[in-house]
Amino acid sequence: MKPNRWAPLARFPMTGLLQKQIPNPLKRKRLQKPEIVSESLCDDILQRLGPYLLRKAPVDVLDLRPGAGLWSSKVNDFLRPRRHVLVEPNIKVFGPMLKALAESKPCYSLVSQDIHDLDEDWHGFLAEHLPEQGFSNCDASGVLAKNDALLVLANVPPNASKLDHYTPARSWSALMEACMRQSGLHTYGSVRVIATLPLFEAQTILPRSVSHRSRPALVTENVALHAFEVASTQDQNTWTMAKGWDLAAANAARVAERSAQTNIVVPAGRQVPPIPLAPEAPEPGQSPYPYVPRIKTDMHDRILKTIKTAEESPSDTALKKKKQRALIQLRYDNRNSYLRKELAHKQIKIDELNRSLSRKAADPTANLQALQPILDQIASLRAEITKLSSEVHFEVLHHVPNMIDDARSALSTGTFDEAVLFWDRRPFEPLHIEPEELYPRDTDMTMIYFEADADSPITRLIHQVDEASRANLYRIYEAVSLIFGSRGAMPVSELLNSLFPSRPINDLVRAIPSLATHATRTPKPNFDDLPKTVHGRPGEDPGKPLDPVSNFQENLDYDLTDVRIRCLSPITLWEIILEYQKDNNTEVNMVQLNRLLGGTLTSFRAGEYSVEPKKLR
Repeated sequence: MKPNRWAPLARFPMTGLLQKQIPNPLKRKRLQKPEIVSESLCDDILQRLGPYLLRKAPVDVLDLRPGAGLWSSKVNDFLRPRRHVLVEPNIKVFGPMLKALAESKPCYSLVSQDIHDLDEDWHGFLAEHLPEQGFSNCDASGVLAKNDALLVLANVPPNASKLDHYTPARSWSALMEACMRQSGLHTYGSVRVIATLPLFEAQTILPRSVSHRSRPALVTENVALHAFEVASTQDQNTWTMAKGWDLAAANAARVAERSAQTNIVVPAGRQVPPIPLAPEAPEPGQSPYPYVPRIKTDMHDRILKTIKTAEESPSDTALKKKKQRALIQLRYDNRNSYLRKELAHKQIKIDELNRSLSRKAADPTANLQALQPILDQIASLRAEITKLSSEVHFEVLHHVPNMIDDARSALSTGTFDEAVLFWDRRPFEPLHIEPEELYPRDTDMTMIYFEADADSPITRLIHQVDEASRANLYRIYEAVSLIFGSRGAMPVSELLNSLFPSRPINDLVRAIPSLATHATRTPKPNFDDLPKTVHGRPGEDPGKPLDPVSNFQENLDYDLTDVRIRCLSPITLWEIILEYQKDNNTEVNMVQLNRLLGGTLTSFRAGEYSVEPKKLR
């Protein structure tokens, strides 16, 4: 019999209080905001976050949906703030526990209010409950003002219904947009945030693979200096199938190096559980392929069960046939993984050769003949990819573009330290949360720490535009960024042709040199007669040394049909948007632009929906 997830546990006394306080109708709902009931988990999290919080300790804490209040009390004991405001909408359930907490120290104040009602008037709320918060706390020394005096604890619940489209990830997006625009909670400068969210929503904000990169991730990348998972329940790790095992393992090794360099201590029992590997086929078959490490799935469990059952009854002919079919399936799965890996590896090798071609083309002594060996290698690899792709089932090719894109976004400069995704740049692995440490059990949760970058290169770019035009710039960005969820695999060439129908790709790469990073290059027919000059961004210091790989060269033609938009770095995407605004000075219709790019934005979502008032009898 499955144990009751609401049953109290003696080792966590708070579970008994919660079991009494939460009414039975609420317990029948499957989706619940989990409550942290383990003091040791809170202590381990605060030890991990200490260097980030105590560097400039906040003096006020705004605590949204504190729930049972254990995490709130631990943060309070750790920081000893001047004011700690508890904002709890569900005061009927959590009121008795929070009132006792609020009465324990004079710094606490308890407010019963719906968080969504505050989204339009954070200024008034701060003035009433945190009166010391103001422009005196604002550090405007960087391009993005910071307010280190306020820490926000945001405990975001899962959606109560699938009909509710305002997901926790969208709520986070709104918070990041407010940070970028310095509004709402960030009116007096960007504030630090510690958020708890459902695991899936957290992986939307900090995706493991670029194939899962959507708007919540993009807006976080725009402003964050630090954005990482502090602690999490067990991950299913299915993203490793899209990313590729080798890349995921290499990235984990780099994270371990970073942790060692900063002397990160992992408490006992907080290590990330190892990812179970698919089994090797016990019999190689007639056409063996090397074993490819990959995540173990339910399919592998079924195969192993079939094999074990057959081996227990060696005389059963029917079971013997089932075992042979299971072995064939296991070998076929390994073969597909091997072919995917090979196809991705060949394309990554072509990318490396394109970079070599770019550097060779910038050599003042090079001629077209000197480039021919590189061009021959590229042609040979393309022929191999075409041949191999034609010989396999289309399902084998399904994850290949994802594996290529993850390698491109993670290692475009040769190091994970400059990867596009924050996940690839994480300073350490998240602490493991045991199921019993949350109430009710069988719920998942991830804790994220966010701190804005005072010298954000995106903000620096935005400030190049006069303040009157920025609203239009944000509208263009919203229209473009909203297509990433559904059309992230769109070729960059298609995006550029839609935005700049009359401009050739070479002209756009000259205007936005970072587009060259992943582009396919071919020498122009009159290569020997053209200068070997490398052009950087317009207005850049002409004496600055430039890497030909990420800049424009007059003697090469560029092609971006094999590069998908989800690989683009945040700064490249913003440079495209700034270039589009230069070409279109009029106010942009966000819905029309999004639909032009294949998006599904509605007028209601864009805030352009109006209802004509009706005269009632």
